[in-house]
Amino acid sequence: KNPPNLSGQNMDGDGPPPAAPAPSVASVLGDDDLFREILLFLGFPNLLVRAALVSKRWLLHASDPVFLRRFRERNPPRLLGFYAGYPGRYQFVPLPQPRELVALSRRPASPCDGAFARGAERLIHCRNGRLLTAFRSRWRQLRGGRFKHYLLAPLLAGEAPTVLPPAPPPTHERAQARFTQMFLPEDGARDGITLVHLLMVSRKVYAEIYALGSGGWGVPGTAVIEVEHPHGTTFLEELLPPVHGKVFMVRTSGYILGLDLATSTFFTLELPVGVRRSYLLSCADDSGLYLVSAAGFQLSVWLNGMTGDGHGAAGWLLVDTFSIREGCTRFADQNQTLMPQDGDFLRVAAVGDNAEFVFLDYATYGVVLYVHLRSRVVEKVYEQAPYDHGNVHIGRIHISPFMMMWPPVFPALNRGHDKEQLSQHV
Repeated sequence: KNPPNLSGQNMDGDGPPPAAPAPSVASVLGDDDLFREILLFLGFPNLLVRAALVSKRWLLHASDPVFLRRFRERNPPRLLGFYAGYPGRYQFVPLPQPRELVALSRRPASPCDGAFARGAERLIHCRNGRLLTAFRSRWRQLRGGRFKHYLLAPLLAGEAPTVLPPAPPPTHERAQARFTQMFLPEDGARDGITLVHLLMVSRKVYAEIYALGSGGWGVPGTAVIEVEHPHGTTFLEELLPPVHGKVFMVRTSGYILGLDLATSTFFTLELPVGVRRSYLLSCADDSGLYLVSAAGFQLSVWLNGMTGDGHGAAGWLLVDTFSIREGCTRFADQNQTLMPQDGDFLRVAAVGDNAEFVFLDYATYGVVLYVHLRSRVVEKVYEQAPYDHGNVHIGRIHISPFMMMWPPVFPALNRGHDKEQLSQHV
């Protein structure tokens, strides 16, 4: 029996055996199935867009809807940071990012350096990488006049703000109280912006709903409901952004008033047991609805499947509850101005989709806390500057989380566009 060959010589004594030929890059990338698996490992939508610029074939694979669903499941959109402040004074606060996103995460600050600095600017709604703002110059502010509304996409370099048509005023003249809000569609797209006028006349609530299309704001849909409100016009406190095609109104007590935008009908949704004031809603998978509430230092997460009549007939299920007192105490040790005590008010300022995270306004000290609800990690991410005259904090802080855009915007590889121009897109 011949001994094993340990010398590196082939059996004929002519030298080492020839190595097996390595597969070429072309043969790997030419395999469509293998190529799509490689693209999944890019991890971030901006890198996916850069890959799509290589060729039309790469673009077709990267922009394929089936592939994009897989990419999102593996690489869900990231929270780049948040806008914090109040009308006239906003700033973008970036959150730590991997090096592939550092340059991208600087772009959302541009509206604060430009549009927000021009005058009495309001950030109305932020969704999926886009901002809906209102601006009125100081001259118009002194003389009255209406706001101009702008749509901005900070992640799309070089894209100018879009000026929206003037918003129609409410048609009901006898309204005792008015809430007017404009919302981006739930996917943050350009089309489908909604305007809602909420009006109160005696014991009735009226809603006028406008949808922005190519021909302007169109004909309003109208809804009306008679409700109990023991404290007059204080019965409605806040109009929340759309969730699964419905907007919700925070009331002073009792229940949530909902408005179905598609059918222009009102409905009511009972609050979970023990929840009264500090709560916000976020969309769950399918048609479900999350509610995140704060009572002192106790956070609670509730889920409503919105089954049956589609208006919450299934009721609320408590899926998580925990205290953040320990995290607040840790921040107090680091900063003597932050002294958590029983009774200090934590307000739910913003909630991520699927109740992934929550921002809390620690109003007593002008501090914003970020809580990742899955891991229960608590971080202080913002501290509000005091007034110029004294050390009194301004109070309620408006928080707008800023997410990466999804799906990515893939520029067409048309003749006359070079890759340097196209690579500025996300």
